[in-house]
Amino acid sequence: MNPPSATAPTPRPLSEAKVVRYLMLGLFVAIVCAFAGVVRCDFIDLDDRSHVLENSLVREGLTWPGIIDAFATPHASLWVPLTWISFMAEVSIFGLNPGAMHAVNLALHATAAVLLFCALRRMTGRPWESAMVAALFGLHPINVESVAWVTERKNVLCAVFWMLTVLAYARYAERPRLDRYLVVLAAFALALLAKPLAVTLPFALLLLDFWPLQRHLRISWRRLALEKLPLLALALGAVWMQLRAVEIRGQSVSTDLVPITVRLSNAVTSYTIYLGDLAWPARLGVFYPHPLKVEALAATLAALLLGGISFAAWRERTRRPYLAVGWCWFLGTLVPMIGLVQAGSQARADRFTYLAQIGLFVALVWLVRGLPRVRALAVGWLVALAVLTARQVPFWTDSGTLFEHTLAVTGPNGRVETLAANACAGRGDYAGAVPHYQKALRLFPEIVETWNDFGAALSRLDRDPDAVRAFATALGHDPRATTARYNLASALARLGRRDEAIEHFRLVAAAKPDFGRAHFHLGRLLAETGQRDEALAHLQIAMELLPGDLEVRGALALLP
Repeated sequence: MNPPSATAPTPRPLSEAKVVRYLMLGLFVAIVCAFAGVVRCDFIDLDDRSHVLENSLVREGLTWPGIIDAFATPHASLWVPLTWISFMAEVSIFGLNPGAMHAVNLALHATAAVLLFCALRRMTGRPWESAMVAALFGLHPINVESVAWVTERKNVLCAVFWMLTVLAYARYAERPRLDRYLVVLAAFALALLAKPLAVTLPFALLLLDFWPLQRHLRISWRRLALEKLPLLALALGAVWMQLRAVEIRGQSVSTDLVPITVRLSNAVTSYTIYLGDLAWPARLGVFYPHPLKVEALAATLAALLLGGISFAAWRERTRRPYLAVGWCWFLGTLVPMIGLVQAGSQARADRFTYLAQIGLFVALVWLVRGLPRVRALAVGWLVALAVLTARQVPFWTDSGTLFEHTLAVTGPNGRVETLAANACAGRGDYAGAVPHYQKALRLFPEIVETWNDFGAALSRLDRDPDAVRAFATALGHDPRATTARYNLASALARLGRRDEAIEHFRLVAAAKPDFGRAHFHLGRLLAETGQRDEALAHLQIAMELLPGDLEVRGALALLP
């Protein structure tokens, strides 16, 4: 008699709650794996020094006076109190540890992606599409700049509170109540405190009212707009504080230097370049030089492309509302950073797309969700992006590696040539620095600081005659350049041209009476030329300014 056959238990399908949890965990782990190399990256000699390493507010760690100062006073031309506080807390815990700071950046970026998934899923009820959008955002190599650069803590921290604001708003839209609206306000305020450029978020919420929330079908647009007024009031306050910070440091660029026509030309071409980099990010660098002229053909073609996409998205606003919402999100979120108000000398920056790109990913994913073959290609594209991210991270290992890579992908780039030269000089490779300085000066021959640094590198290579010419050129551009004059006097002294050196040291000591080394060298040279009384006067001043300096003591002791 045959035994009864055992039937295998039917596997239970996963509940949606478990699917969501697995998607959140998988998304976080995938992002951490792709960006894991950032914990081995060092500080970068581009803003990391002014923002962290030499920022007294940050270096002192987390204190109540420091917290008050973070809110009351702009630092490094930025009003980002929450970002400063996050750095201060880290210094108190880990010290000035670049690995720890990069790890926090990575955790914040992965958290922002998970929160994006949660917000989209809550608004659309589509977990897989929401996960795809969040994965594209989380794994895209254009976001390496925001994660691997300590300075960009403000970007990833702002993104976390941006996503929390959207998530809170989705909850509020389900059942509008005052307590829920206050949560939206609080999250938005924190986003602004991390980075004031979150000002576009109220307009993004209006787009979400159209799709996927579709609140416009039951509430008038006027009422929806009025609902955003408290958010706009917060935004205007943050903008005022940031403009004040820029004015204090004098970093805004006048229209005399970069005319509005040049800004418009660069803006429309930058939009299309961003589209290309988001589609296939093969040539990403840390600084893209501004063209400083109208590129008529490129701007015209770019305007036609943007106009064509805008027209197509508008025509499809009823059948495919996500296209109009995603495209307007991309265009609008970039407006504060597209260069119409120019701060700095860059044409564009990868970090500027950090939140704007989400709109494009939403439009793309919802467009192809009903096309199985295209969906497969999209998954392949996502995998390729993750691989490119893992390959992009090592370029941020240190300043020298990053700047050399940027030069390879951007071509002639005076600012980065200078940065690369300074990185070489910083590690003692003065021979390697000289060619970079020369290239930078061919592109921007009027930059006094570059001529001075070039001369200093030549001096380190015992090429004082060439160094004298470099320092003299710097003074030709700006006779008030005290550092260049001091360096010139020092080089002349080494060449035995004492009388010329004395005259330049006199000018330096007169311009900066508290410059002890200038008084010392002037006194020493005066003593060598027999001018004892004047030499004694300058050496005594040097002793007062540098009381523990053995060279000054020795010079005074040897004075006849």
